[in-house]
Amino acid sequence: MIEISNLRKYTHKGLTRLEADINFTDVESPYAEKTIYFEVDATYGDMLADDTYDAFVLVPLYLAMYHKQDLHICGNISKKLYQNIKWYIPKIFCDFSDALSPVKFIVDGFSPPKPKGNLIGAGISCGADSLSTIYDHFINETDPGYRINALFLFNSGTHGNFEDPSTQKFFQARYNRNINAADELGLPVYTVTCNLHAFTHKIAGMKSEYLAKFPFLAGAKAGYLGIYSCIFSLQNSIRRYYFSNGLSYEQIKKFSTYYHDYDMLGFCELYLVPLIQTERLELIIDGCQYRRVDKLKKIADWGIAQKYLNVCLDKTSDASNCSVCPKCLMTLLTLEILGKLDEFSEVFDLTEYRRVSSAYKLRCLKDYGKNPFETENIDFARENNFPMPTMIKINFGGKNAL
Repeated sequence: MIEISNLRKYTHKGLTRLEADINFTDVESPYAEKTIYFEVDATYGDMLADDTYDAFVLVPLYLAMYHKQDLHICGNISKKLYQNIKWYIPKIFCDFSDALSPVKFIVDGFSPPKPKGNLIGAGISCGADSLSTIYDHFINETDPGYRINALFLFNSGTHGNFEDPSTQKFFQARYNRNINAADELGLPVYTVTCNLHAFTHKIAGMKSEYLAKFPFLAGAKAGYLGIYSCIFSLQNSIRRYYFSNGLSYEQIKKFSTYYHDYDMLGFCELYLVPLIQTERLELIIDGCQYRRVDKLKKIADWGIAQKYLNVCLDKTSDASNCSVCPKCLMTLLTLEILGKLDEFSEVFDLTEYRRVSSAYKLRCLKDYGKNPFETENIDFARENNFPMPTMIKINFGGKNAL
């Protein structure tokens, strides 16, 4: 059995930490860490919710199902969250990964009702999905109950492995870039550092072609659970949170099996997230109403995007765009189709892109129908009569390549 116990909150050297013990009672723990924690600047330490174990449920549940150990939360959690775990969430996890098995889920009780917080939040990674959400729900939203009034950045695995000293440096570099965008928007930024990736990154899952160049993405299989958990940790203050998804509804319908057993975002996030709500916190999946190319088209003339768009998979020392990784290339091709490359010269090395762009376009043609984003860019090129390489002739369901 895995037990989560001894929930506490304390402040030390300007940081406030929400922490609980994790204990494997019947088998030896395969993890070096003996606690799970969430840490924030002490100036907003009161945002951490120490009256509930909600933030300590999702990752331990996944670990328990992976290690085939029952899970006991030695305290209270949201009754809504408990009911959805009791009936639905484990089945979704099992469908997602063949390595998981059903287990018993035990809690000591339920958290008493508390007032909802005042913050309407979203992430500020400054990627295309993030900026699209901010553009819609801050720039264009007028209802104060749904208009973003705070931005968040979480160090929960997307910046590197827990044990790697460069992870914190990369997170800080990302923060230093993104805080400038937030300042121009006039929005506060709150950060959370946790150690959930000390656990999630030990469960292999990313497809081999990405692991070869981007080993820090090894935790993508369960990594999104860490982000949801960071949001849960702040539910004293957050009442509604927009979580930016990178795929359209149509792409999820068509390509969900592509993400089986390695990335929840494309496989099950659309119907998982509505089940991981609590009585005082609502998570909203945003962005699926658009294709990624349409998000970029929407923000291409926005000064914030032109100055701060950051999509790179590579860990550059200053968190800048490398301009040649898969995400940089697919973004730059979309901008080229839109005729907007020069507008983004401040955040991309256009010389580097042009050096490799022909080869990348040929790869997109070759992989049409296999990868959602490369397929999308080819479709977008056809819609806009954009000339693509014609040396290779490919059949698109009866239609010739450009």
